[in-house]
Amino acid sequence: MTISRRGFLGVLTASACAGCASSSSSASHGGRTIRLDRADALARQHGCRGWAAWRRGSRVEGWEISYEGPILSITKALAALAVTRGVAEGWLDPGERAADTIPEWKGDARKQRITLQMLLQQTAGLEAGVAALYRNPTDKGRNAVALRAIDEPGSFFRYGPACSEVLAELLQRKLSARGETLEKYLHRAVMRPIGLGSPDWRSDKKGRFYLSTGAELSVDELGKLGRTIARLLSGDGADGFDAGHFARVTRASAANPMYGGGLWRNAGGREIEVEDALDPAASTGFWQGAGLSRSQPREFYALIGSSGRRVFIWPQEQVVIARHGVARSWRDGAFLRAL
Repeated sequence: MTISRRGFLGVLTASACAGCASSSSSASHGGRTIRLDRADALARQHGCRGWAAWRRGSRVEGWEISYEGPILSITKALAALAVTRGVAEGWLDPGERAADTIPEWKGDARKQRITLQMLLQQTAGLEAGVAALYRNPTDKGRNAVALRAIDEPGSFFRYGPACSEVLAELLQRKLSARGETLEKYLHRAVMRPIGLGSPDWRSDKKGRFYLSTGAELSVDELGKLGRTIARLLSGDGADGFDAGHFARVTRASAANPMYGGGLWRNAGGREIEVEDALDPAASTGFWQGAGLSRSQPREFYALIGSSGRRVFIWPQEQVVIARHGVARSWRDGAFLRAL
C-alpha cells in the first residue's frame, strides 16, 4: 500500500479556536491595502494555535505568538538558507552533481545526473521514500541514498522527503570533511543569525536532523524567518545571507514553476490549494499556469507546512503573516481573498 506524506505525518484535526475578536489593523503600501481585520477571524479558525502579522519589522497584529510547535515542510526553507550560506562560503554550488559527493550513485545512469539544484526543486526523479525515511530509521541518510530513481532527473516534480534527505546526507558528508556536523552548521549558519531556537528537531536514531520536516518554531520565530526571506526576495542582504545566492538556490523549475527551495510562488493565474495537489503527485501539465491566489500579486510567496502552518510573504510591502495550525480543513484561498 502506498503511504502518503501527509498521512504518515499523522495530521491532527483540532477544533476551531475560540475568542475570535476582530481587529481593525491594516498594512498598506504602493496603493494596496492588506486588510487584517477581514482575515483575523479566519486565521483563528481551523485548528489555529497562533498567528501574527508584521510590516517592515513591526508587529501590527498577533495572537498567541509564543506558541511553538513542528513547522513540518517549512523546514525546507531552512535547508535552502543552509545551502545559500554554503554557496557564499565557497563549498557548495547549486549546479554540482550529487554523485560527486555520493559515490554510490556513480554507477546509476539516472542518479549520476542529479544536481543539487534538482534536490532543492524536488525534481531529482527519486521515489518519494515516505516509509523508508519516516519509519524511525537508524540511518535516514543511507536509506535516502538507496532510494530508486524512477523518473528522468529534472523532468518531474514529486514532493516528499526523498530529495531533502538526500540533500541532508550530501551536506553532512561535505561538512564532515570540513570538521563540522550538519546539526552544528544549521545552528551556526542559519538559526542563530536569524534568531531562531528550535531546541527540538526531528532526528533519526543517529541524531541526524531531518531537512524535509523536523524543526520546531514559535509563531514569532516564523515571523523572523519570513522577514529574513522577505528582505532577500526584495534583493537586499539579510542576517548575513546574500540575496543573489538565495535567488539562485530557490530558483523554480520548468517541471513546477511554483516551487524552489521550500518557497512557493504565485506563478500563474489558475488558483490551486497546494496541499491538495501533493499526494498523489500531479502531472507536469498541472503545475503549468498554477498559482497561489488570484487575489494576490505575482510578487507573493508562501512557506507551506501541512494542515495550516503557513508563512505568507509580500516582499514589496515587507509584510509577513505567520500562522500555526493543525487542521486539514484549512484553505489558503479563503484566507487570501479575505485579505
